[in-house]
Amino acid sequence: MSFFFVLLQTHFYAITVMIKKICFWVGVIGLFVSCQHFVNAQQALIEQNNEQDSTLTLLFFGDIMGHAPQYQAAYNSATQSYNYDVCFKYVKKYIDQADIAVANLEVPIAGTPYSGYPQFSSPDELLDALRNAGYDVLLTANNHVMDRGKNGLERTITQILQRRFWYAGSYFNKAQRDTIYPLIIEKKGVKVAILNYTYGTNEIAVRSPNIVNIIDTTQILKDILKADQLGASLKIMTIHWGIEYQLQANAQQRQLAQFLVNHGISAIIGSHPHVVQNAELMCNSSGDGIPVYYSLGNSISNQRKPHTDGGIMVKLVVNLKEKTDIKSSYIPVYVHKGVLDSIYQYHLIPTTDYLIGNMIPTLKRQEDLSALLFFDQETRKRLITNK
Repeated sequence: MSFFFVLLQTHFYAITVMIKKICFWVGVIGLFVSCQHFVNAQQALIEQNNEQDSTLTLLFFGDIMGHAPQYQAAYNSATQSYNYDVCFKYVKKYIDQADIAVANLEVPIAGTPYSGYPQFSSPDELLDALRNAGYDVLLTANNHVMDRGKNGLERTITQILQRRFWYAGSYFNKAQRDTIYPLIIEKKGVKVAILNYTYGTNEIAVRSPNIVNIIDTTQILKDILKADQLGASLKIMTIHWGIEYQLQANAQQRQLAQFLVNHGISAIIGSHPHVVQNAELMCNSSGDGIPVYYSLGNSISNQRKPHTDGGIMVKLVVNLKEKTDIKSSYIPVYVHKGVLDSIYQYHLIPTTDYLIGNMIPTLKRQEDLSALLFFDQETRKRLITNK
């Protein structure tokens, strides 16, 4: 009996040693695989950082509107306050990846009483949400900038500046405009000029000494020259133009676009029609293809008719070694009015992320999914894959 016990004990010891050796080599192999994975991850991170260091990325959004149902959805009766943060939850990662993020603020922040169409005024908390989402630049030259008159224009500027945004388009007076326009932003050693103009202000007079940048080719040429004198390597034209709800740019837009391209503009970003219009590459005198996006549509609004229920994010990637090398791309963003994550709001949904199931809850209603799919497909039909 003791012989069998000793034999069993001997075998058990041998098996134990063998298991330990196997575990050791499995650990060594696992460590090697883990280290190789770490090295690969580090290399990918280095390559990504090198790419980021060699490029400058600008991101543009369309019209930030302020219809009454939007601020009503943002209101919390328990705290008697407004909060729009959740609206921008799903686009924030794109904003964070950009060096400069720009949006068209097509609503005065004019104080109470708040109101929607036709003469807007939204709560200050809309600006807080844009700041929290990471936007850098707000554009104010649009047809609604004078909805609340002189006081509305000036209060909007004050609220923007208090939140440390850069901005362009409207001014307290000529002295202020002369001091800060064109807007020049220096990033990664490159000076970017952002110019901003509108076709008009809904026939509401701009009272002196206030100034709103109106489309005037003589003044635009002066501003382009000043941007050059200030050392701008890139000159981005953001312009409020065109006909509302028209899906294609008209002859006047194309003619003005060619004028701007001929006079050194690096890219054109349009707004106002409340739908995404077509885009193109327009050749300048050097033969470079200049990206022209005639209208980015609605970034956020209460408009629900087909084509108005969303917009696009346009990304410009500039090669820092060859600054005329600008690659542009876009992502459609659908505005979902409804409940996501148990919160009723206006949610900006990048359609690409939604369609691949990237961290966005499922739309519950078939009509919402159908609207998203229609917006995505019809928007892509009108746009080109740019340089």
